[in-house]
Amino acid sequence: MDATGSGAVQAAAPQAETSGADEYVRIVDVRKEFDGFVAVDNTSLSIRKGEIFALLGGSGSGKSTLLRCLAGFEKPTAGKIWLDGQLLNDLPPYERPINMMFQSYALFPHMSVEQNVGFGLKQAGMARDAIAARVAEMLALVQLGKLARRKPHQLSGGQQQRVALARSLARGPKLLLLDEPMGALDKKLRTQMQLELVNIIEKSGVTCVMVTHDQEEAMTMATRIALMEHGRIRQVGTPDEIYEAPTSRFAAEFIGSVNLFEGRIEDDEVDFVTIRTPAFESLIHVGHGISGFEGQDVAFGVRPEKVWITKEEPEQRHNKARGTIEDIAYYGSHSIFHVRLPSGVKVLSNFANQQRWASEGLTWGDPVWVSWDDNDGVVLTS
Repeated sequence: MDATGSGAVQAAAPQAETSGADEYVRIVDVRKEFDGFVAVDNTSLSIRKGEIFALLGGSGSGKSTLLRCLAGFEKPTAGKIWLDGQLLNDLPPYERPINMMFQSYALFPHMSVEQNVGFGLKQAGMARDAIAARVAEMLALVQLGKLARRKPHQLSGGQQQRVALARSLARGPKLLLLDEPMGALDKKLRTQMQLELVNIIEKSGVTCVMVTHDQEEAMTMATRIALMEHGRIRQVGTPDEIYEAPTSRFAAEFIGSVNLFEGRIEDDEVDFVTIRTPAFESLIHVGHGISGFEGQDVAFGVRPEKVWITKEEPEQRHNKARGTIEDIAYYGSHSIFHVRLPSGVKVLSNFANQQRWASEGLTWGDPVWVSWDDNDGVVLTS
């Protein structure tokens, strides 16, 4: 694989082992250091054949370094990487059955669309007729057949992205790597292209690993997500698992908005947990056990869209508190209410604006109650 993302020659593996569909890509205890700095810290991961897998994290989380180890641009300090039973560690980038689409697309400005897509095939010595047929197939896949003779500067950002994707898929890689695939697009086009890109990748059948710092992008595009922090994977799961059942404070706060209340376990039974918090007077009641212990320090997280605001006190015994509306942020489709409790803690509540003037019922300074159901939140022990 060269810097243009033109493709790779699939070499015979000097070492191989069997791998199932659930372990198509195996990253085993991979560590990468740069002059004593640990960028990837003993990370292990299995990626399934045919899925779109996202490495999600902030700057310095290690996601891009791990992607570059997969591509062969960086060699792990320790650990092993397998693809379809083939050990990749000692293979140079151009011998790996992998292709990478860069954020800048790296299209040749002097070449037409069809020449860009066929570049890697020509480098591999494929016959002219076979190249023409494969290029036509790829341009049909990305719906750019009518623009085959245009130069990159004559295309929109979304069209350039699809050309880069077609070139990356032309040689049939076993693994496609995407480095911040939407970074060069404006917000409106980015939202449109997320779904288009997923559709194209799924039609091609290629296994894909993408790196992004954009949680919305990962949630929209990925089959599963690995959330990274300080070179380690903090949680792996489907988008709904990551969002609805975070396993740490970091995961809860990184994905979406969350109300976090620090407290201590008062009761931990098989079917419920109660938490005492200084945030408000009543106990937090959770409708499941956590195998913790009385007095254990925990946090309770509940998403703003699960929090209700009412002017009358809810009938429920737990999970409620009185407060005052301090601020309202109007976003068109929804509004976020900021409710200040007597303890000084602020609670966010996200309401869909189903009526044209939904804010008329509640306004700044109103005394209100916030509440949620027993199973609407999650207990976090780390």
